Amino acid sequence: MGISSFQASHSMVSQSLLLLLLVIFSALLLFLLSTKQKRKSVASRRLPPGPKKLPLIGNLHQLGSLPHVGLQRLSNEYGPLMYLKLGSVPTLVVSSADMAREIFREHDLVFSSRPAPYAGKKLSYGCNDVVFAPYGEYWREVRKIVILELLSEKRVQSFQELREEEVTLMLDVITHSSGPVYLSELTFFLSNNVICRVAFGKKFDGGGDDGTGRFPDILQETQNLLGGFCIADFFPWMGWFNKLNGLDARLEKNFLELDKIYDKVIEEHLDPERPEPEHEDLVDVLIRVQKDPKRAVDLSIEKIKGVLTVSSLFGFHACSIAL
Repeated sequence: MGISSFQASHSMVSQSLLLLLLVIFSALLLFLLSTKQKRKSVASRRLPPGPKKLPLIGNLHQLGSLPHVGLQRLSNEYGPLMYLKLGSVPTLVVSSADMAREIFREHDLVFSSRPAPYAGKKLSYGCNDVVFAPYGEYWREVRKIVILELLSEKRVQSFQELREEEVTLMLDVITHSSGPVYLSELTFFLSNNVICRVAFGKKFDGGGDDGTGRFPDILQETQNLLGGFCIADFFPWMGWFNKLNGLDARLEKNFLELDKIYDKVIEEHLDPERPEPEHEDLVDVLIRVQKDPKRAVDLSIEKIKGVLTVSSLFGFHACSIAL
């Protein structure tokens, strides 16, 4: 009985191993056939010209340490409309004003949405902003709010006195400085102060246990996370690697710091005893739209926070132009 049981057990193990090998072989065969079919499908398309790709990484190695320079070099060789494979992500590179104009005039609906980066999904509260939100009714309404209420000529002019005041303060710092002056740092704080006052109604340049005093540093980290390299943006199936390299931890910390500040700002704006401001800031506008029974889209607190994140970052460039 012992020998018979052993033989039966050995037979079952052998059958299990054989079945496992058969499953692995079948999966590998299906993968190879699927890859071959995809290659045939891609080859059959009329794709723009582009450089040859390496397995797995595609054309990533050709971008170099300065991607904008690498793209310019490649576009000089392959033309203003170029096809690249960045990791596993097919990418269309448009590098001339004429080609961009033609695309957005003739095929604007096709190119209106954009893939959200790994960090962007988190920091925009699930793409509830004006940059990463997919094209549709919500995006059109939020864009309208930002353009009319924050970036319109009338709104920009209404905050002229505010901008002049902040510029004067910066010049006073330069005038009374007894040592070297770092203009890049001063310009960053100038932009931060202007945008905070326009978007939140006050500037965050002091101390405090609520984290608002660190807002410039938090916003700088937000920019670094959105603009930095993330392997999941080029190999989506490798998102798990962000837990190992610390990116997920950085992202979560930055998100919680921003969220805490937004909670405080929104709470202050909802306070019935808050003094009437001379000019509506962006938070005032978003809350007003949220309360409007005739609003075209639902504007939850999470969506307001998403709009605030990307509007704050985008505002640096807008205020630089206005200054």
